[in-house]
Amino acid sequence: MIYNSTLKWDAIYDVVVVGFGGAGATAARFAADNRAKVLLIDSAPEGQEGGNTRYAGGAFAWSDSFDDLRAYYQQTYYPFKYDPKALDAFVNNVLQMREYAQKYFGIEAEYTGRRPQGEYPEYAHADTMRSQSMTAGMYNGGFWKLLRKQVYERLDQIDIWFASPAEHLIQDPETQTILGVQIKHEGIIRNVAAKNGVILSCGGFENNQDMVQTFLGQGALAPIGTLYNKGKGIDLAVEAGARLWHMANYDSHGFSLNEGQPREKFAYMINWKSLFNGSIFVAGDDGTRYYREDEEDRHGYKYNHGNWIMLPNQNHPHIIMDQRQYDQLASDESAQADQIKQLLSYAIKAGSIAELAKKIAAPKLGEAVADFNFLSGQKRDLVLNRQIETMRAFGNGPFYAIAIRHNILHTHGGARRNEKCEVLDLENNVIPHLYEAGELGDIFATKYIGANSIADLLISGKIAGENAAWPKRKLEQFAANAVSQMSDLQSEAQTTTEEYVAGANQGIGSSENGINDIPIVVRVTMDGDQIANIETLQQKETPYLGGKAIPVLTKAMLDKQTTKVDAVSGATTTSRAFKEAVDEAIEQAKGGKAK
Repeated sequence: MIYNSTLKWDAIYDVVVVGFGGAGATAARFAADNRAKVLLIDSAPEGQEGGNTRYAGGAFAWSDSFDDLRAYYQQTYYPFKYDPKALDAFVNNVLQMREYAQKYFGIEAEYTGRRPQGEYPEYAHADTMRSQSMTAGMYNGGFWKLLRKQVYERLDQIDIWFASPAEHLIQDPETQTILGVQIKHEGIIRNVAAKNGVILSCGGFENNQDMVQTFLGQGALAPIGTLYNKGKGIDLAVEAGARLWHMANYDSHGFSLNEGQPREKFAYMINWKSLFNGSIFVAGDDGTRYYREDEEDRHGYKYNHGNWIMLPNQNHPHIIMDQRQYDQLASDESAQADQIKQLLSYAIKAGSIAELAKKIAAPKLGEAVADFNFLSGQKRDLVLNRQIETMRAFGNGPFYAIAIRHNILHTHGGARRNEKCEVLDLENNVIPHLYEAGELGDIFATKYIGANSIADLLISGKIAGENAAWPKRKLEQFAANAVSQMSDLQSEAQTTTEEYVAGANQGIGSSENGINDIPIVVRVTMDGDQIANIETLQQKETPYLGGKAIPVLTKAMLDKQTTKVDAVSGATTTSRAFKEAVDEAIEQAKGGKAK
């Protein structure tokens, strides 16, 4: 949006951060620490902000050798071009990540032990990258809560607007300087000035089907992270005249179930060792095999004649198995046993392979089963190089198919940025006052390596926040065109918690270990040693996962009179936190320690 003299500012800040995920939280924190008054906005409603950081494992990359780490990255980039200055700046910062954790969080990071030989051990110096963590456990929301806490400790300097998407950047027509952001806040378009800088940290485009097809060349991918990354950062960057890069790069974890939902279940099934072991394989659209089922997950990248690439997705792939395999999985006792049993409940059954092929529109399924049976008797899988000991010839029917989808973790494309996280135009010149942080336009050209997005959001968030906060020249139009009344534009962030009352034979329990930032609070009523009632007084877990799990857990606990019930698939973290809260409430009710 081009600025003109008739435009009136509804609010004026030093810095506006677009996107309250991990990178946005980091950028806002460091901008505030550099004495900037910050507005932090997100398109998601309160409780669903956090972007993909909310769902991330929480490990970040670390190394102690600049030369080795740079050489490793260069190998993973080849033959893609990269910015040497941006890469060197990133590598230098990765070497300081342990000190970063101590200085800015007061935490001694610990080695996770994951991928000790690197995600690509075939490359030289792969073992130089070691993942570290500042939180206990992984994939439990703990890392996101750590970043969010830093923002909420600075609410005197940071205002937050939820459910407030950025509509346009506001740009000076002569200097191309970004002056502010047009934001839809509470249904009203607001023009918000940014005296020193605007930071785009609004994530990728994995939830924008048009962009997925245009930039990734894939027909349909199932997001396994946030549902709010819809590519708005791409539109804003293009409007401002930015050069895009890395638009074809994304990562995934292979497959999810196919129910036609925005976020599908069982996102990590490719890692379940007991699943693809026996008379079972993955069939493409025509029924033939195209995917090495037992290959190590490298964020979706598959071996391809000496390289690793993201395979073109099939439109309706299926897991195929015989009755012996079905029975084997039904009695599985691995750590994923509950999820595997739920996965089986989606199986399509047929008396013969020919009948199954018709049911799933896979005309070459019979040929694929015959080939699989032949290969299982050989010394190795001559087609996909699957470990032969995991292959068993198909036996008698009935036979089964489970519809699956290729999934997507996040995209990397966005505006090209330099080592200062400044956004560059088509001539590779800096667009004044425009910055970028996080997975939107990060430096990874291809072959995403685990723990690097977390490192990047901490690094780029800090760099962008500090540089955007640096005082720029005073722009006269801010003072001249500001509105006089802004009382209805207050921060929506709250730090107070409600007090809950427990009566006779009741206890209050809470847990901060759910996926959401707001604690789960319950009230339990006891009748002697019996659980008479469980009330959920407060929770803002993800509506389509944790929110649905809590009623299921409540009923199971009341029916079985114990908190030792099965976790709800896809909501393991919420399930664990809910049990903690109920256990605490029961203990209080029995001990008369209600509060």
